[in-house]
Amino acid sequence: MNKKVVLLFAIASSAFMSAQSIEGTITDKSHQPAIDTEILLTKENSKFSAITDEKGKFKIPLKEDGNYILQIIKDGVTTNTENITIKGSLLKNVEIKEEKAPAEQKIEGVTMTAKKKLFERKVDRLVFNVENSVASQGIDAVEALAKTPMVRATDDAISIAGKSNVAIMVNDRLLNLSGQEMINYLKTLRSDDIAKIEVITTPPAKYEAEGKSGLINIVLKKNTSLGWNGSLQTSGSYYWNRPAVSTRSGASFNYQGKKLSITTNLSLGDNFWEQKSYNYLTGKGNTDYWNTDSRSSNNYRYKGGNVKGEYKINDKNLIGVNYNYSYSNPIEQAKNYTQRQTDNIQQNFYSDSDNRNIRKVHNATAFYDVKLDTLGSKLSLSANVMLNNANAKNFYNTVTDVTSSSFVNPISQYKIYSGQADLEKNFAKIKTEAGLKYTSIKNNSYFNFFDIENGQNIRNTVRSNDFFYNEQNYAAYASTNFKINEKWDAKAGLRYEYTNLEGISVNDNITTNIKYGKFFPTAYLSYKANDNNTFSVNYSRRISRPYFGNLNPFKYIISEFEYSTGNPYLLPSFSDNLEFGYVLKNNFNITAYYNYNKDDSDRIQVVEGNQKYSIVKNFYNEDQAGINISYNYNKLKWLESNIFVNGFYAKSKSYDPQAVAAAAGYGANFNFDNNFFLNKEKTVTIMLGLWSNIPNRSGNTYFNGNFSAYSGVKLNLMQKNLMINLYVNDLLNTNREKGTEYYPNYDVEYYGKGITRNVYLSVTYKFGNNNVKGATKQVKFEESSRAGGGS
Repeated sequence: MNKKVVLLFAIASSAFMSAQSIEGTITDKSHQPAIDTEILLTKENSKFSAITDEKGKFKIPLKEDGNYILQIIKDGVTTNTENITIKGSLLKNVEIKEEKAPAEQKIEGVTMTAKKKLFERKVDRLVFNVENSVASQGIDAVEALAKTPMVRATDDAISIAGKSNVAIMVNDRLLNLSGQEMINYLKTLRSDDIAKIEVITTPPAKYEAEGKSGLINIVLKKNTSLGWNGSLQTSGSYYWNRPAVSTRSGASFNYQGKKLSITTNLSLGDNFWEQKSYNYLTGKGNTDYWNTDSRSSNNYRYKGGNVKGEYKINDKNLIGVNYNYSYSNPIEQAKNYTQRQTDNIQQNFYSDSDNRNIRKVHNATAFYDVKLDTLGSKLSLSANVMLNNANAKNFYNTVTDVTSSSFVNPISQYKIYSGQADLEKNFAKIKTEAGLKYTSIKNNSYFNFFDIENGQNIRNTVRSNDFFYNEQNYAAYASTNFKINEKWDAKAGLRYEYTNLEGISVNDNITTNIKYGKFFPTAYLSYKANDNNTFSVNYSRRISRPYFGNLNPFKYIISEFEYSTGNPYLLPSFSDNLEFGYVLKNNFNITAYYNYNKDDSDRIQVVEGNQKYSIVKNFYNEDQAGINISYNYNKLKWLESNIFVNGFYAKSKSYDPQAVAAAAGYGANFNFDNNFFLNKEKTVTIMLGLWSNIPNRSGNTYFNGNFSAYSGVKLNLMQKNLMINLYVNDLLNTNREKGTEYYPNYDVEYYGKGITRNVYLSVTYKFGNNNVKGATKQVKFEESSRAGGGS
């Protein structure tokens, strides 16, 4: 067929299919064009929307004639609502009303919500409404998290103030990812698709009691229409005076049908990292020392993909699957120069390492949801599996008056299976939750050590070892959430977890059997005095189980005289958390907190004869009390600023004679982000910000202060389908790690400085229907994060 005929046929078909439409102009009370105003049409379960241009004009193609509900939404506030009938094309000009619609009203089964506050204090969480923050649009999810109160997010890690090892959820379902894999996935999410971010510092009984850090829940916007969309992303970082760059590319596709939803993501990258560090050990009351200067580099190469699918059997039944795959093969290299003196005997030596790693991770989940009534009650069944295979080829050299060379081949195989059932039963004023969960964890690790002699690998049976780890977890929970009256809300829950674990170190002839069961209560109370003042108080008890790598007694060689090792006797730590929260108006939040952590663990360094090693041990309890304050300033049309301050007092007590607790004292961290809008449409933005930590203490470590600044420009072009971010990280090149560890007979001062100053450029292009979000449901799989840690 002639190409011109095909093109004319396609145009004619498109015009015929879009014969129904509504267009017009939106103006304010002064008869001026109302730009960036949303027009929403609702017909049964279908929604269609558009945003006015710089002349206040809009046009919405429709699939069929009929009766629609028309809403005009300006700055998140529903100003106009009316019923209209469309037959063919309709010209409709609307003048925005001055009065605001009620906070919530129902019209013919359709719920309309007025503008949400930027911050909201719920009974068990703090909510940041991303869709109401102009500065948070046109960026990825990691950057949006960086603008969230109480959260600090970088391309390396995400944490909550005063806490660590935070877990991330999407639509109330935990991501089955950890470490770099999680960061890569979050970078595929656009902030324009995020409705809100919930910071849950004391998670309810419904969630795993694992982790002292709490949870972050990313809630995506709901689908407003059928169809598909996609996006392409690419980014890169250039480092000052370095020949290498870091790159990342990704693509995503979303499809939303009447019954089937599909979301896919693909990403690959090549990240480069380099660090200069030292570790200086100085004896107390003697002349002993052990000083090491190091230079290391890491080329982290990865690729991965994600597929999520949901099928709506009917209005009450939903099934879905989720599969993640990631592959990485980083190259890690290090050079160490050591000077040491023991009993007045001096020795200098050099060591290096060249490690080639391969890691393959498979995550698969499946779920089935059943709606039980019109009040939102439902039953959820889910199953999860994670397979993690890691294989490394590591070469080490130690040079004294002779050269000792070795080859190490560590192999780790994790298998994690879990199944759970969650029941939500709602009544008029009471919401109840209950559930059961079973988890099986198996980790088979093989540490193959070879001495290299005359170019031959000779197995060292003394240093080689096999380690087998098995763990079963059983959990049950129940909770209730009830509205006392219009001002008071309460929630309470109780979770019980029982753990049975066994660790077998074959060569060391060590078998560890541990069994324990614990209750984990949670309680919440909130009081909403009026629309501008909300108060809350909550309590929770949590547990932090050891990473699998920290339980493995393998000796990971650094040189002939240095190694790190795991501890098969490592126990979980527990924490009690109490918080008081207050939100003023829509942009000022205060949270006061107290944490008591029992049996905390950390790395300690030990010198025995001519050997030095590091091991993770339970050795201290810690009290921490603090207050964090966040404020969003958006009074000026050309400026949006976010300020966050966290101040705390920490006191640790060591009960292990090998470590000395750091002196009690104060600490604080500070974030300040500014966005300057250079045009009325706010599509050209200058960014300027900084973060800072003052000296603080935890366990046996004193952490020196640190700060970093950034600046850049953000562009939203082609009706916000093309997004470009260009900025400079660590402008003054000040970001580094420095501190001191305390021991009975010596102190250790450490320092690390990476290539933190870089120029970062990211480009994202979106195409298709931007209202389509695809499959969004996640399934809880908290245990997967424990496979990401090590000694």
